[in-house]
Amino acid sequence: MPYVDPREALNALSVELDVEIARRGDAPWRVELVADPVVRMVLLGFPPGFATVPHLHPHAVELFQVLSGRLGFRLDGEPEQVVGAGTLLLARVGQTHGLRVIGDQPLVFAATVAPNQDVQDEAIDQPALWPDWPSETSSTGQLRR
Repeated sequence: MPYVDPREALNALSVELDVEIARRGDAPWRVELVADPVVRMVLLGFPPGFATVPHLHPHAVELFQVLSGRLGFRLDGEPEQVVGAGTLLLARVGQTHGLRVIGDQPLVFAATVAPNQDVQDEAIDQPALWPDWPSETSSTGQLRR
């Protein structure tokens, strides 16, 4: 999940996530909820079949909170975990991770990265690392707002 400029985030004291989700319509989409130098949080909607490129953040921790749908989550050399709503996942600094939508329903989740840095190597894609990962991958940076 790329750097979020604080001027582009909602940065509200309170956000009704169900309202933001309903406002977006069909996935794919993203909503920049919070952004400052310490942290960024983005609400994401992925359509069925969507997968991220395996990647890592060499300077940041990333958390994923699944709100609806089924998520395939892979971390470093571990087998893929399939999880649903109510699950919180962690990718530590430098851990390669990938996400994909499992099933025929969209996935909605919140991703939090700390710190929120605008540096060239903030995320490093590693598409060839997992040859068994879905070949039809897309970057979350391509999602409409």
